[in-house]
Amino acid sequence: MGKTYEERLNAKPVTAPPAIRTFKTPRPQAPSKSSTDVADIPNSDRVTEVDGDDEKDIEAVPSSTAITGPDSAITWVQRALADPLVQDLNPHSRYYLDHFATQICADMVVYDGPGQNPFRDLIPATSAYPLLLQIVLANGALHVFNITREPSDVFTDHHRQKSLCLAAYYKAVSPFGGPLKSSYRDALVAKSNALALLAQSIGDVNNSNVDILLATILFFVNYALIESGQDQWKVHMEGARRLIELCGTPPFRPNEMSRLRTCLISDFLVFYILGSLFYYTTTPKLIPDTIPLENILSWAETNNYLSCPAPLLRIMLQSFELPDKRTSTIEPVTPEMHNRVKELLEAALAFDPVQWTHDYLPVSPFEEPEKRARIASAHRSAVCIYLARTLPYSNPLINPAGGEAIVNLPDLANDIIYHISHLQPGDSVFKSISWPLFLAGAELETQTQRTWVLDILDNFYSVMYWGYIPSVRKILETIWDCRDRTKGGVESCWMDEVQQLGFDLLIA
Repeated sequence: MGKTYEERLNAKPVTAPPAIRTFKTPRPQAPSKSSTDVADIPNSDRVTEVDGDDEKDIEAVPSSTAITGPDSAITWVQRALADPLVQDLNPHSRYYLDHFATQICADMVVYDGPGQNPFRDLIPATSAYPLLLQIVLANGALHVFNITREPSDVFTDHHRQKSLCLAAYYKAVSPFGGPLKSSYRDALVAKSNALALLAQSIGDVNNSNVDILLATILFFVNYALIESGQDQWKVHMEGARRLIELCGTPPFRPNEMSRLRTCLISDFLVFYILGSLFYYTTTPKLIPDTIPLENILSWAETNNYLSCPAPLLRIMLQSFELPDKRTSTIEPVTPEMHNRVKELLEAALAFDPVQWTHDYLPVSPFEEPEKRARIASAHRSAVCIYLARTLPYSNPLINPAGGEAIVNLPDLANDIIYHISHLQPGDSVFKSISWPLFLAGAELETQTQRTWVLDILDNFYSVMYWGYIPSVRKILETIWDCRDRTKGGVESCWMDEVQQLGFDLLIA
């Protein structure tokens, strides 16, 4: 039986590239060429010019070259062999790989630190798996395209403060020949290559490549989120479901699931749950009973970038088993479904976000329990809105005029806004706000609150530059327009309106 990627990686650790070294010579005499052996000069596409006490990055020059600074400080530069990981890549591809490793990988987890990001740990595998390389390049190139669509004069002090992502791009891209103007075309070419390679690989799944295939499909879903959150994400989720089902069979089921596979499946589980927002039809189970769910949920709540507590994810999974055969939320529900929704709502309301922050295992020494409790509280109210919207508006569980309601939709929306208002773009869980913010926004009536939500979405996009965020804004504006046009008429559910309009959006 072949070894998994992680087993082979652990058996033969990947050697990190040597650190960048600089050589400052005495003034005013430059060293002779023989004073520094070629083998002693580490490889890098960038070197550091030393001038007094200041250092700045400059582009490496070929062969043996003396670089003279303003004060005659001289740095001797000699280029060695390229890093095997990138030696066959052109400058643009090298930058896309670097961009993926430094920015997109950080977006995909709550805390991005040593040993906490399995996605970055996959980067060395791109040299052995062209399929993985192409989808990584596609993600990096498309994200760069979103950034470069900003107006040409955005690199100002104001925008440096507003968007660290934008500032980091302009700072990092210049040694690679940037800003890059072909990023969208490059993204499409890499995606096309990845699709062709995936079609070839999917017919030969084995224990040594199944994790790489899962990672590739997850990055296809990420590509859809970076693009618009629409299009092919559901197709890729179905492909992932079949591979995960395979992982539950004896040839692929290890005694203990690897950290990488746990991470990948947990991300798919979160997408599976949140992607069900606009659909009530029964979908095939994502994770077979032969795969323990507890570890999957544990990873999802601690370092999946949406930071949704495991008890709430479990409630959402239980909601998929509701005996609901209706085609619209306007239709009345059976007594059985009424009672089951009531049980789930009560379970969600009983969830204690503050206690949860004390119970789960922290993944970073930089954990901020207060911020975690804020986003957990927002998720709790969002889950309640989701469950409540499976009922017709006249149902006594949510109808404020009946005197038996156990939740109030405007209050739930206000609670989400209250907690998100305490989060700032620099917070690690700020990237977790999209799903609860959308559910709150869909319930809002006042223009002031709606404007606030749109402003937060704009700030969120300036942090992430993921294309699904403008799509969320578009859907909210459509929901508000429909609601405003039907004021005073028959009460309708925005979920039905979104379904009728044909939106197929993953909000994550």
